[in-house]
Amino acid sequence: MAKLVAIGDSLTQGFQSLAINKTNLSFPAMIAEALGVRVPDFRVPDFLGDGGLPFNVEWLARRLEEKYGDNINAFEWPFALNTIVQLIDDVEDYWERGKGSLPAKDTLYHNLAVWGFKVADAYEINAGMGEIAIQNTKDNWFRPPSEPMLRTAYRVLNPARLPDRMPDTQIKIAKRIKEEDGEIENLIVWLGANNCLNTVVRLRVEESGDEPPDRNSSVTLWTPTAFKKQYDVLAAEIQAIGAKNVYVATVPHVTIPPVSRGIMKNRGRLPQSRKYFDYYTAFYIRDKEFDPNKDPYITGEEAEKVDGYINEYNQIIRDHADDKGWHVMDACAVLDSLAVRRNHGDPSYVLPDAINDLNIRFFEIESNGKIKNGGLISLDGVHPTTCGYAIVAQEFINIMKPHNPGIRDIDFADIRFWDSLVSKPPLTLDDMFGMLKTLEKWFHISRLYISET
Repeated sequence: MAKLVAIGDSLTQGFQSLAINKTNLSFPAMIAEALGVRVPDFRVPDFLGDGGLPFNVEWLARRLEEKYGDNINAFEWPFALNTIVQLIDDVEDYWERGKGSLPAKDTLYHNLAVWGFKVADAYEINAGMGEIAIQNTKDNWFRPPSEPMLRTAYRVLNPARLPDRMPDTQIKIAKRIKEEDGEIENLIVWLGANNCLNTVVRLRVEESGDEPPDRNSSVTLWTPTAFKKQYDVLAAEIQAIGAKNVYVATVPHVTIPPVSRGIMKNRGRLPQSRKYFDYYTAFYIRDKEFDPNKDPYITGEEAEKVDGYINEYNQIIRDHADDKGWHVMDACAVLDSLAVRRNHGDPSYVLPDAINDLNIRFFEIESNGKIKNGGLISLDGVHPTTCGYAIVAQEFINIMKPHNPGIRDIDFADIRFWDSLVSKPPLTLDDMFGMLKTLEKWFHISRLYISET
């Protein structure tokens, strides 16, 4: 019997700070341990090399700290930029031609999540598509690995690169695990965020029609009708797996994480009577620096529309859960209650004592390394830190308890110890916004988000 299998995207895989790296600290791995199954018995893919895929900003900050010390001054930045170019090239070499490009042991992973996956990708993207995508790669001097999402999918869906596993998708592998192990006791499925995330990453709201767009479309927002057509297929595939207990999660409001920065026209606070700012712009642009005539943004009305569509997505998910006897973890409500600025500085979520000094604002530290802001969202402004993923794990555990006697709660103090960003942040991050602005100016790191589509 397989105690736990997980299907999902970056949130389920454990992606943070622009990379998939420590899959052993993903929230499914935390839940598996609470069920009494630890890694490696709970099987997760290995992405530890050179910070992971596609490019780990925390790893970069630590490499810069090793070379230049606690602070990079104005005279050192030209040299630091050259170091960043070399590090990007090292990462590309590792995953395209080095150890990270080699086949691994043939395994059916229990955590099948792949960052960037949309709803339909769970049953449409197979390992063979990953093989085709990474053929004939070239050595690009300061660009991260090519086709990082499909490269990741290939490593998850067919680690040994066996010909007979090229048709494997997340759904097909879950069915095979059921056939080989006799039963999947708990199946977690969390998909849908990437059907709307690029509205706040690209800062453009471009809707699909009623029909789902193809994979190469520039669409950033699925209409509820298009979303339903794909989720209906996914739901039928999930049901066909035949797991004993199925747990699905709702889609969070993507306008809350600090990847986009809410700004009022008067550069003031969000009025108590309002939930949405006038503008949502790039995360590294400060209020006083924002110029709507030249900076990218979506309007508050557009942000509200995105959230309205997400509410409709979530009703579709709940309707399937009600119809099929699944259990729902309301991730959307959890994030809403954690929101700081939207809740006018008074979030209602009660954090465990070990992490009650953290919040979901953008990560910032003082010059002495003390956390000034954030701690629950990683350096990419979208994905949780390990502490943030622990909250997700505990919320799933809360709804799993009636069906899994003996499941333990998360030890948040222990998780905080293993969260390297929170427990020992690189001191080069004392000007996080300045660093990210520099990375965007010279290396266009926003393209790494766009690779997620």
